[in-house]
Amino acid sequence: MHKYLFIVKTFKLLRDHQPWKLALIFLLTLLQGVTSGFSIVLLIPLLQLLSIGTSDGEPEGVALFIQNLADRAGISLTIGSVLVIYMVLLTLIALLQYRKSILDARYQQTFIYTLRRSLFRKIIMADWQLLNMRSKTNHLQVLTREVPNLANYYFFYLKLLTTVIMTAAYTVYAMLVSAGFTLIIIGVGILVFFSLRRFLARSFRLGQGYVDSYNRLLKYIDDFWQTVKIAKVHSSEDYYFNRFDEASTSLLDMEYRMQRNWSLPQLIQRIVGLVVLVGIVWFGYWSGTVPMASFVILILLFSRIFPQLIAINTDVNMIVSNVPSVKLVMQLDEELPEPGVAGGGFHDAVGLKKEIRLEDVSFAYPDGEKLFERFSAVIRANTITGIVGQSGRGKTTLIDLIAGLQKPSAGRVLIDGVALGDELLPQWKAGLGYLPQDPFFIDGTLRENLVWDSGQGGRGENRPGGSPGGDGIGTSGAAQGGGGISDEEVMEALEQVNAAHLVKRFRKGLDAFLVNYHTSFSGGECQRLALARVLLRRPSVLLLDEATSSLDAENEATVMEVLAQLKERITIVFVTHRESVVRWFDEVIKI
Repeated sequence: MHKYLFIVKTFKLLRDHQPWKLALIFLLTLLQGVTSGFSIVLLIPLLQLLSIGTSDGEPEGVALFIQNLADRAGISLTIGSVLVIYMVLLTLIALLQYRKSILDARYQQTFIYTLRRSLFRKIIMADWQLLNMRSKTNHLQVLTREVPNLANYYFFYLKLLTTVIMTAAYTVYAMLVSAGFTLIIIGVGILVFFSLRRFLARSFRLGQGYVDSYNRLLKYIDDFWQTVKIAKVHSSEDYYFNRFDEASTSLLDMEYRMQRNWSLPQLIQRIVGLVVLVGIVWFGYWSGTVPMASFVILILLFSRIFPQLIAINTDVNMIVSNVPSVKLVMQLDEELPEPGVAGGGFHDAVGLKKEIRLEDVSFAYPDGEKLFERFSAVIRANTITGIVGQSGRGKTTLIDLIAGLQKPSAGRVLIDGVALGDELLPQWKAGLGYLPQDPFFIDGTLRENLVWDSGQGGRGENRPGGSPGGDGIGTSGAAQGGGGISDEEVMEALEQVNAAHLVKRFRKGLDAFLVNYHTSFSGGECQRLALARVLLRRPSVLLLDEATSSLDAENEATVMEVLAQLKERITIVFVTHRESVVRWFDEVIKI
C-alpha cells in the first residue's frame, strides 16, 4: 500500500504541470497503439487478395470482416485500394509518432525547467537559519542531476503507458485471429515478468548507490576547490585525487551493475519468447487450425507483442532505479517552505531616520551556548557604531540579528520604533549594505562583480528621512533595480575606497574577465573592491564585519575617512577587533 501512495504522491507534481498537454499525450498514445496494430491486420486481406494462404483466394475470418466493412463503405478491395489504405495508415502512424515524440520532449523539458526554477526559488528564498544547516552539495546534486532524473521517472511512466497500450492493441488484434495462441503468448509473458521481480528490488538498491556515489563525487570536487591553496602548499594533490577516483570508480561500477541488471532480464525474456514463438509456429503449421494468411499475420503480431512485454519490464526497471532520485527531489521540495509573496521583486528601501534599538534580546544557536540574554543597545542614525569584543562572543551574530537573518528567541529589534518582522523585513533588507569578513567574487568581468548585487539595493538617493511610510518609517526608491549603473559611477565608488588603479592595470578595464579573483588581487584589494560593490547599492545602513581586517594601515585610514564622510547619509555598524579603527567610532557597543 505504501508503494502505491508514493506513486500517487509523485504524480501530484506532474498533474499540476500542464494537465491538458498530458491528456493530449495520452490521446496520441492511444491512437498510435490502435492504428499501429490495425496496420498489421490490414495485411490479411492484402495477402488473401494475392491468393496467399488460401486455395481460391476467398476472404475468411478477419479478412471477411474487413471485406464487409469495405462493402458498407462502398470501397472495392483491390490490391491497389488496399495498398493505398495501407500507405495512408502508415503515413498517419508516422505523423502521430512524430507529433508525440515532439510533444513528449517538449513536455519533459518544460517540466524540468519549471521544477528546477521552483526549487531554486524555494532555496534562495528560504530562511537563513534553514539554509545555514543544509548541504550545498545536496542542493547542487538535486538541481543539476536529480531533477532530470525525476523527469526521466515520469518519462518512463509515459513510455510504459505507451507500451501497455501498444501491447493491448496488438493483443486484441491477435485475439481476433487466434484467441488460443494469443492467450498462450500473454500467459507466458506474464509468468516471465513476475519471475523476474527480484531484478526490480536490485534496481532500487543500485539506484540508491548511484545517488550516494554521485553525491560523494560532487563533494570531493567542491572540497578541492574550497581548499585548493592549502592543497598546493601541503602538496596533498594525491589525497584529493584518490578520494575523487574512489567516488568515480564507484560510479563506474554502479553504472555497469545497473546496465547488467537491465540487460539480463531482457536476455531471459528474448530467449523464452523465441522458444514460445517457434513452438507456436510449429504447432500452428502442422495443425492447420488458422488460415495461412492469417497465420502469417499472427506470427507478425506475436513478434511485436513479446518485445513489448520486454519493454514493459525494462520500463518498470528504469522507473524503480530512479525512485531514489525522486525521493531526494521530493524531500527537498517538502522541506523548503513556499516562498512568500513579499520575498521577491524590488521593494522601497527603508531609510533609517532615528535609531536601531535592540530591546531585551535573547538568542542562542541550536544546541549551542546562549550568546545574548536580555541584551539591549541603541544604534543612532548617521553614526559609525563599533561592535567590539572577544572572538566567539556574538559580534557577527549581532549583525545577523540587525540584518534580519536571525530572529531573537526573546525581545525584539526595532527600526525607528517599529518591530522588525516579516512585513517590514523585505524593505529593511533592500536598504542594507553588507560586507562580510571574507569577500567573495563570481567568475566574470570586473563590472559584473561590482554591479551584480545592485539590483536589490538602492539605485536612488537612499537617504534617511525619505518619503514617509504608513508606519512612520521613511522610504525611498532605493530598490528600483540596479540596471543602468554607469562606468563613471563605478569608478567613483572605486576612487572612494582607493581602488580605481586596480581596474587600470587591465587592458580591457572594467570589461576584463577574471576567474579566481583571489589569484588576481591581494586580500586587501579584494576587500576594497567588495566595499566599492556595497557602496554602489547606495544603502541607508552599512553593516561591516571586519571590513578592514586585510588592509594595511594606510589603506585602512583611507577607507575609514570615506566611511566618516558617508555617515552624513548612511548609518554604519562596524564589527572589529582592531584597536586602530576605534577612534573613528561615534559609539561603541562592547560584547
